[in-house]
Amino acid sequence: MVSQLSTSEAVSQPQKTRFSTKCLRRLLALFILPALSLCASWSVAQSPNFDVLIEPLTAVDRQFMAEQRMRVEQLANRLGRGLTGVVDRDLDTLQRILDERMVPAEDTLTLQAMGVVFGDLLGERLDMDWVVYRDSKGRSRALRYRQIDVYLFPVTMISRRQEGGSERRLKPLFDDTVRDTRPLLPGGKWFQ
Repeated sequence: MVSQLSTSEAVSQPQKTRFSTKCLRRLLALFILPALSLCASWSVAQSPNFDVLIEPLTAVDRQFMAEQRMRVEQLANRLGRGLTGVVDRDLDTLQRILDERMVPAEDTLTLQAMGVVFGDLLGERLDMDWVVYRDSKGRSRALRYRQIDVYLFPVTMISRRQEGGSERRLKPLFDDTVRDTRPLLPGGKWFQ
């Protein structure tokens, strides 16, 4: 048996449609508003007023930096040397790698690996530790003095100079960086 269509249901269908449209609008509003607020907070984080965020190195950062150190160690081994942690010797090794043009100026990754080793030496001399530094320009690995806002960015110190054609020696760069940074540290005036 087939049920008959009644005119009373036909009259009520537009009301059901309006009701479901209202429900649909409410549901969309429930999902769209949180999405808009998320986008707004993301845009604030990307604005020029974004504060600096300091975090510890992640496991990935530590592994990547260890691989970079090994890359430089392999270059040093080709010179019959190794990285020792002794500032003058390791700076001389890094300088010889540059002088013998073992790394082309376009090899940013290896030059930044050398920057990590250079940073290890700076960190040892200035009692600074590696951290992740985030600001409106992005994410970097930096050296920080304890909980004080004194930062160095040694990863790019060598690569930017080499890519720019600079012939500046690493020993004076190291000494100047230490000399300029020490007064910013607590008790640093005593080193002058």
